[in-house]
Amino acid sequence: MNWTNILIDAGLPIPIEKSEVSIVCPLHDDRVSSLSINTDKGVWICFAGCGQGPLKSFLSKYWHISLLDVEKYLGDKDVELDLNFFDNFELEDVQEFVTYPEDFQAFTYPKWALNRGFSQAELEKWECGTNRYDDLIIPIFTQTEELKGWVSRRPNAVPKYLYSKGFKKSRYLFGINHLRNSSFVCVTEGSLDTIWLHQNGFSSVAILGAILSKTQEELLSKLPVEELVICLDNDEAGQKGKERLMACMTQNFVVSYTKLPKGVKDIQDVKNERELEAIIQNRDIW
Repeated sequence: MNWTNILIDAGLPIPIEKSEVSIVCPLHDDRVSSLSINTDKGVWICFAGCGQGPLKSFLSKYWHISLLDVEKYLGDKDVELDLNFFDNFELEDVQEFVTYPEDFQAFTYPKWALNRGFSQAELEKWECGTNRYDDLIIPIFTQTEELKGWVSRRPNAVPKYLYSKGFKKSRYLFGINHLRNSSFVCVTEGSLDTIWLHQNGFSSVAILGAILSKTQEELLSKLPVEELVICLDNDEAGQKGKERLMACMTQNFVVSYTKLPKGVKDIQDVKNERELEAIIQNRDIW
């Protein structure tokens, strides 16, 4: 079981280079790093009293679902290992033909997404849709417009993002097929962050998480721009991801980063157009 990748997919700030970590526990209002995880042994313990045991029991508590549902979600992940995090492997993409979910409704968008400021025209441009659960379904394409998977943004569920089965998010840059002619491109964590920036006139791609993989590093290095503007989330995982991105990409680009106002989680939370433009224009060079 590759617990590191699974926990990263769940949105936890797990470093790929460590098997034993201590982080803030998401199961209670935690002000210190009281949650200890061992990804090699697949166990956890919260020293504040939330519990302990196998990591499947942690996910059951974290997602508020049964252990059986955790098993169903994990599926065949017991035998999955994403080698894109290592340097010396070139993997052939053997993913099966990708289709949309059976209940996918094109040209229909959840009210919650529209209420957050996303326009119908922009969501249509990205070929988004919805399903019977009122999720926003966001397709993920390569630079040559080949559909590789999709992400479901769920409004009232944990985890908020679910990816189509078999999709290896560390192999792709979301939004690479929508790049604008610009001297710089903004790099975000989430797909909605990139769509939001695009709607407001900025070229952007998303790495679909806080950790840059080797494959994504290679894809970024080939972008026809002079500057990368790092726009990762305003939390500990985002800051660590920003440092890795800057360290990796300075040989290829001018690298800069945005500074979000206090209390703002990510670039998508900046709803005022002028404020957003000021944040991008007042970026700091690393």
